[in-house]
Amino acid sequence: MQLFPNQLPARLSEELATARKLRVRPLTVRDPEFDTAVNAGTVKWVVNSDGELVIVQKYVDGQEISHTVLTNGQPVIAAGEADITGFDGYYYLLNITNHSGHYQPSASSIEIGREVFQANGINIPD
Repeated sequence: MQLFPNQLPARLSEELATARKLRVRPLTVRDPEFDTAVNAGTVKWVVNSDGELVIVQKYVDGQEISHTVLTNGQPVIAAGEADITGFDGYYYLLNITNHSGHYQPSASSIEIGREVFQANGINIPD
């Protein structure tokens, strides 16, 4: 399994400080704040080295949140951005990309992401 390292490690402490200031934390599908995050707009997602899907809103109070906030800068299996809608355990993936300037993942991230989203109960259109 290929891991993608953070390509911009010099920015990490500032990125984490911004997230703390904005009270941003990584979310899983099981977190109560998941509904709010996915319905607020585009989210950034990663599959961390443990195979867990975590997300964060792309923008909070007008500031872009970095992918590295999801893993404290640790390498990832896959990363990108997604648009999801739904609530109360019923979610639908509308769009998914492998866009991440920090991790620069391969195109295979999209398929890995789709599989992990589906494994977490997020419906994938045909």
